[in-house]
Amino acid sequence: MDAETVALWLGAGEGEHTEFKEKYSSRVIESLVAFANTAGGRVLIGVDDRGRIVGLPDADKVVESVLSACREAVSPPLLPLVEMVRHPEGVLVVAQVEATGRMHAKSGAVLVRHGRQTRRASAEEIRTLTLRETPEAFEASPCPSATWASLDEAALRKYFSARAPGVLEQPGLTLEALACGQKFAARRGRDTDVVPTVAGCALFGSHPEWLQPTWRVTALRFSGTEITAPIVDRLDTEGPALRAIEQAEAFLRRNLRVARLLVDRGTHFEEQDVPEYPLAAAHEAVANAVAHRDYAAPSQVFVRLYEDRLEIQNPGGLLPGLTLEQVLAGGESRRRNPVIAEVLRQMGKMTTVGRGLALIRQEMAGLGSPPPEFASDGQQFRVTLPSRHANLR
Repeated sequence: MDAETVALWLGAGEGEHTEFKEKYSSRVIESLVAFANTAGGRVLIGVDDRGRIVGLPDADKVVESVLSACREAVSPPLLPLVEMVRHPEGVLVVAQVEATGRMHAKSGAVLVRHGRQTRRASAEEIRTLTLRETPEAFEASPCPSATWASLDEAALRKYFSARAPGVLEQPGLTLEALACGQKFAARRGRDTDVVPTVAGCALFGSHPEWLQPTWRVTALRFSGTEITAPIVDRLDTEGPALRAIEQAEAFLRRNLRVARLLVDRGTHFEEQDVPEYPLAAAHEAVANAVAHRDYAAPSQVFVRLYEDRLEIQNPGGLLPGLTLEQVLAGGESRRRNPVIAEVLRQMGKMTTVGRGLALIRQEMAGLGSPPPEFASDGQQFRVTLPSRHANLR
């Protein structure tokens, strides 16, 4: 930790990711818990509210106290990075935590960060934190405002008939029972009513976008390279996940440029139609975005086609415990929506687990395109495919 970085934090003042404390107290731990539950941050101890360094006479003991309290008073424990920083105006301690993806509590209190304020989490925020820790639970929960009539029974019958021929003719086995068995539906408490789950509505809803408008895919074609450029084509998908993927693919097909280029065949050159992007890579990116998005988040999947790149962005970053390096290496099998992802795989819209991003990189290289870029934070995941023809204009 260098003094220049600390000076930048002091100059920026307190905010969503920074808190100042003149001395160590339990409030320091509360702020760290709130940062871990929200978007990460740091507490500068030995600094007053105005950002002036007052220093600590016992900085080494403060370091020990922070680490000990984060182990013993926080559940599950926190492992902050705690450092002493020597400054001409005094010694201070900086304690930093990342957003962990888990729900932490101090003495039973769940805390969150809102602007400059550390406060107790509301019931809805606790629900969101719980789902973030166990995101697989959300797709199996009842879909808000949905009834059995919200599902396309013909599509459900077609699915079960393809997966298990003759199953619908078995005596006593109803479509509702089959749907519940596959987590497409659930029984409401002790009632006999069967209601669709989030996965059921996303996969087999007649019009899931009527119930949850943010489940759409919004595709945009820009006439420039910035988001402020004029939009020359737009699509808001309708229908369940499979249809949304197909509609987004059709949008890309009608908007992607194809160039007639001389291709080196080793012994000769040959004219060939070369697409701007490999369709297999674009398909995989869109299918992954629909399958792995956070269906609890109030945002849709965006497909943005610029003059020099294609961006596919979905709400929901990587799951807790996963890093971008691990995912890019392939083979990571934990999925946010295992039911949705498996059905889309069965329908031929996704590759096997852990191969999607590797396939995108392979397809881009095969076309002679610049390598794709992948970015993830706690709120979203974004794939960027540079255009093969960016320099042909």
